[in-house]
Amino acid sequence: MIIFLSSGLFCLLMAAVGIQAQQTPSINDLNAECLGNVIRLSVAPLFEEVDAVFNDTQIINLTPGLATQCGFSFKFDPMGNAMFFASLQNCFSQNMDDKMFSLVMQFRLPGNHTTEDPVYRVGKTCSYTPWTSREILCDRNYMEVSVRKTLPDIQTIPKQPTGGPKARSGNFRRGAEAVASGYKMTVVFSPSKNVMNVDEVQRKGYAIANTPTRLVLRSPHNAEETYLQNVAGVPMRVLSTSTFFEQKWLVTRVDATAVCPTPEAVAFTPEVITWYMPKHIDPLFSSDAFTMLEVYMGIDAKRLDTEEMAARNYSVLVTEAHIIVEIPVGAVGGNFKSHIQDDQYFVTYTIEPMLELLWIEEVAHENTSYKVLFPITTPPMARPPQVRNLPPSVTGNCDQENFHITVDYRNQEPFFVVLVGKRLLNHEFAQQYLTEGDTDFTITLPFSSPDAVFESVHSSSVRSRLDVALLNPYNNMTIKYFSLACSFLKTLTECFSNGTMTALAVKVDSVPGLNPGQLTLSDPACGPTYSDDRFAYFHFTVNSCGTTRKFINNVMLYENEISLPDELEVKLNATTSSEEEYQLKVSCSYVANITRTLAFLTRPRDNEPFAETGTGRLMVRMRLAQDASYNTFHQEEDYPVVRYLRQPLHFEVELTTSSDPKVALVLDHCWATLNEDRDSRPRWNLIINGCENPEDPYRVVFHPVEADARVRFPPHVKRFEAYMFSFAGDAVEPSGQVFVHCDVVICDASSPTGGPCSGQCVNQDNLKRGQRHVKDFFEERHVYVSSGYILWV
Repeated sequence: MIIFLSSGLFCLLMAAVGIQAQQTPSINDLNAECLGNVIRLSVAPLFEEVDAVFNDTQIINLTPGLATQCGFSFKFDPMGNAMFFASLQNCFSQNMDDKMFSLVMQFRLPGNHTTEDPVYRVGKTCSYTPWTSREILCDRNYMEVSVRKTLPDIQTIPKQPTGGPKARSGNFRRGAEAVASGYKMTVVFSPSKNVMNVDEVQRKGYAIANTPTRLVLRSPHNAEETYLQNVAGVPMRVLSTSTFFEQKWLVTRVDATAVCPTPEAVAFTPEVITWYMPKHIDPLFSSDAFTMLEVYMGIDAKRLDTEEMAARNYSVLVTEAHIIVEIPVGAVGGNFKSHIQDDQYFVTYTIEPMLELLWIEEVAHENTSYKVLFPITTPPMARPPQVRNLPPSVTGNCDQENFHITVDYRNQEPFFVVLVGKRLLNHEFAQQYLTEGDTDFTITLPFSSPDAVFESVHSSSVRSRLDVALLNPYNNMTIKYFSLACSFLKTLTECFSNGTMTALAVKVDSVPGLNPGQLTLSDPACGPTYSDDRFAYFHFTVNSCGTTRKFINNVMLYENEISLPDELEVKLNATTSSEEEYQLKVSCSYVANITRTLAFLTRPRDNEPFAETGTGRLMVRMRLAQDASYNTFHQEEDYPVVRYLRQPLHFEVELTTSSDPKVALVLDHCWATLNEDRDSRPRWNLIINGCENPEDPYRVVFHPVEADARVRFPPHVKRFEAYMFSFAGDAVEPSGQVFVHCDVVICDASSPTGGPCSGQCVNQDNLKRGQRHVKDFFEERHVYVSSGYILWV
């Protein structure tokens, strides 16, 4: 614990109360946070008195004077909510080796001030390591400096205090004797050279304390021994001291200086508040050689990250001489207050920014942590009365893919923050999804966005809901709430002629505790092929995974069910009894007796075919190999073939009917689409003019072909390797499909004519050579082959 050097203040802390105040359970309106070397307590309205609780039983009423001396400050917003700020090294913290600090505060409702009055306690324990060589804290009513020391702890012996059950600051009898392990302690103030002992220091309203590793000094801003100094054009309030510890022939000196800005450090315009802080705070430096390590801004003692700064339009600029903070008048984090002067209406705007600096002096190799909590209030600004319609309106509609939410704030300023789902509409969110008008804005969000929730799922549609709330930025009260639910047509179950099925299960709002990765088909051994926190994707054959079959007239109906295994369902319901069971039926139907007719025509041939450079419809096939050996290939019944992203695909294109060794096959163009139509969009090029696409981050690889038992003429075969990918527009879907197409050219290998017949690309020079071919050689006709349906998951 902290051991105080003043006999008077020590008596104040050790006042035995004798009767502990009545306690009631903690309430949600009390909240405590550790913010570096400051503890912040947020308190709802209605509380009248504040006490510090020391050693669980001693209750000290926190008057304004005692708060300043002991390291406390507080503020109230227009709604009456209060924030209390306490230095970690305040008078009433339990200090555990300068590493852990524990504080308990008590709040009393208005009443008769009896021991039976309802009170509420809130406690907080904070860790703070490591300390810097010097820590300076500037709060709204005091300045504090803490410096590292190596002296032994000073012990104090108190006398018994006087006072009733609830001790107040005026009820303590001073006069305890201080013993400092044989040390005599005096404080010298500069520049006055006034010398005071510990009792005199504390009678003057200062505080001095000796912790296990540090010396702490605290002073009101306008105390007698503080003085003003102009630093880089900015008025600063300075407290400068030297503390001497004397023991026989040994004297030890510890210097401690605090410097804090004054209200004159701020400039105002009707639109912007500008706060100037010197970068080199002269009274705190022994030389000009230093390095600024950190600069942070915050509000109400809490740091803001870059995204929050941008969303609020705050800025911090570090120049050669100053650190300049700019805050728009009316920005989130502050509040307006109304005033009437000479029958005219004025407003002031108040905000409490924080600035945290960390620097190291290069000569002394000592670092300093500097924190300023700096309340700013603008001068009164005239505001003619305005009539406004409150609240704003919210409307919405849906299209095939998206929600469209429009907020109309009409003739008023948008005095609210927007909550979309569970996420605040910040700057990054707005840039991606918001379109702004003169008096309104529209949020366009995909139906599958994580900000929306799925209400229900069917075989051909998903019902999704988006909740939007407009909140008061000061108290988070809801101004307007709007919910939009729409059904989006989506094929969640697909049936394929080779007897395979795919199904997509989504997490719905009625089962918030569901983990989609734990879902299975009727056979618990059949889990999803792919899953995340919202989706589970299944791919299986109709004769597996517990799929049932029944005949309805001339139709075969295959059915299965997606659900949690019984043991997981029981566990889920045991922890959250209000949740519903998750069951999704999937089915496929096939016509049992059906005949497909294939027609073809033949005509006699006038002469034997011969190889000639040119294009036409030739007997060429494309196959997908099962691996890089190109020994086995996927058959028609294997499609759709399922591959993971970035998994290699091994393609072989072969001229199947020719036995002419002079004929050569060349891949001219190859590309991928989302469906079977080779001319559809979007399209991604894999091979261009016989060469790899130079813009592809995963370029295709051409594999050599050698004669073997299967390949008689290697020039008739081309092999290449590509990597499974998805189109950018598929990012919101859990899986997708691609088809690969190729244009091929058949050439006379014995007499190449240029263009594509010069051979398959072996270096990028062929790109230039192939460009001549595109215009004059392939302008009229194209020959192509395509792969089957490839699924990515």
